[in-house]
Amino acid sequence: MKRVKVIKFSSIVLILTILAYSLLTLFNNKTYAVSQTISSDINGIDESLYPGFKEKIKNLQAQYPNWTFKVLYTDLEWSDVIANEYTGHNSGPRNMIQATSNYQGAWICPICSYSYGSWRCASQEAIAYMMDPRNSLNASDIFQFEQLTLNGCDINAINAMINGTFLAGHANEIANSANATGINPYYIVARLIQEQGRDGSATSSGVSGYYNPFNIGATGNSDSEVIENAINYAKNQGWNTLEKAITGGINYIASSYIKVGQNTLYLQKFDVENSSNGLYWHQYMQNLMAAQSEGTTLRNTYASTNSISSSHTFIIPLYKNMPTVACARPNGDSSATVTGDIVKVNSTTGLNLRNAPNGSVIGAVASGEIVTRIEKATSKVAGTYWDKIRRSNGEEGYVARETYDYESQYKLYLLPLGDDGSSNNTGSSNNGNTTTVKKGDINNDNIIDSVDLLQEKKYLLGKITLSDIQKVAADVNSDGVIDSVDLLQIKKYLLGKIDSF
Repeated sequence: MKRVKVIKFSSIVLILTILAYSLLTLFNNKTYAVSQTISSDINGIDESLYPGFKEKIKNLQAQYPNWTFKVLYTDLEWSDVIANEYTGHNSGPRNMIQATSNYQGAWICPICSYSYGSWRCASQEAIAYMMDPRNSLNASDIFQFEQLTLNGCDINAINAMINGTFLAGHANEIANSANATGINPYYIVARLIQEQGRDGSATSSGVSGYYNPFNIGATGNSDSEVIENAINYAKNQGWNTLEKAITGGINYIASSYIKVGQNTLYLQKFDVENSSNGLYWHQYMQNLMAAQSEGTTLRNTYASTNSISSSHTFIIPLYKNMPTVACARPNGDSSATVTGDIVKVNSTTGLNLRNAPNGSVIGAVASGEIVTRIEKATSKVAGTYWDKIRRSNGEEGYVARETYDYESQYKLYLLPLGDDGSSNNTGSSNNGNTTTVKKGDINNDNIIDSVDLLQEKKYLLGKITLSDIQKVAADVNSDGVIDSVDLLQIKKYLLGKIDSF
């Protein structure tokens, strides 16, 4: 089920700002054993473990002496974080990008075709770039890390921020509710404008008699359903004025996010704070750019009120085993590559998910489902290899990689995906590097010749074994079975009877 929110600029458009409680139906809560700490000791950052952070933070400190910095030691492996954020393919991605002219090519996921309006599943490269804090440790993007608890505010600053928007005239409600909950009111305005645009939408206009400017509960498969669900939520809360909706929405955000540890825009977008909610699923939006976008709105407010140089506190997350240099910005002119071991289930009946190799069945993985392979077996148990996989909902378990030894026809159940998301001329992950597999080229020398034909024959006669990549190449008609039909196709190709597979 698609779950989106709508806002209105000149017309209603999709912005994919999904609330975490609606994401609960898509992603299971998962508990991870991590020990997290927050430290104000910037000098104590170990540069051998966290390269590039200390210098960037100290440069900002020198530029803005009133700013305070803290670091959150997440105790999370960088590769695990990106793998968990890069899930939900073809059903409900955790991160989406609006495919405008600035965000094409490598910004868009290469392994699935999920879309909603102009929104696409974000690529692994895009997620890594936006999540790498080093790319935002500058005066322009830093405010996505600002601590969102705050006591007191300047009512004139709020008025300047909401002037000319649908919030004009409501500065007092925002200030009073924010002060009562200890939340930064400027962040509240930034969130409302992110949700509604400057002019508001059907969920904030009151045309139905109810208001829901934070779009809480705005889920559904169509614009009308999204709006209806948002209004129904407002009805249940009794939000028949914009004032009530603002106050109620601020209380909701305070209790559901900020007071459980998601105390920055970054931590609300990327749930890497190990609170009682677990990790990864409790995220306010699917919009990959949301934290940076709202942070920019905050910064612009501070700039308009000459308060950028005032006191601000920032919390910077640190991850274990990050790249030595900041992750590069995706190329908008070329396609993204798959850098993780992403595979597609190649079984018409799906696969049983087990708690151990050949263990008890704990669930099922659907035919055609795209999953992340997190452990690849090197030896057989009960006649086949059992790979450990992670589903888009975070569920983990073991599945059979291929048919059992006693079965007469071989079939590979976990097909590596190529850059185009297909299994034809497939790109297969090999220690993080993408290897192109050419159908028919079984020995991978980039030539289809009699050597490949001989290897196909020997395999069918049981005289040799093939690697997973070779098996993909040997299955030239991509039906998931290596048999005499594939052998005949190679023969025809070598005789010039067919031009390609």
